[in-house]
Amino acid sequence: MVERFSEPEPNVIESSAGFSVRVLGRTGLRYVEGGRSVSVDSEVLARPRAIAVFVDSITTWDGAGGPGQSRVGEADRARIAGNIKRAFESCGYEPEIHADFDWQ
Repeated sequence: MVERFSEPEPNVIESSAGFSVRVLGRTGLRYVEGGRSVSVDSEVLARPRAIAVFVDSITTWDGAGGPGQSRVGEADRARIAGNIKRAFESCGYEPEIHADFDWQ
């Protein structure tokens, strides 16, 4: 099956693979899949259609099948980052995927 992306409303990209990405404003995304979601730090950049996505902010699932929250594992974090990157690229955006910053 070929994955397809659509923009059903402003600031939302949906994948035929069962996930969506919602831009929450200048700084933040909501990634949704299978009845659960995760907040992702991001920042709209000065270049048109460019956005920075901060992978290490993908930490905790909301609505993961029960009360409370559950941690996002490393494999899921990498998969989510890849999904977000494909979604943005498919719609003509230029995502910059950033790992943890070393402030030293």
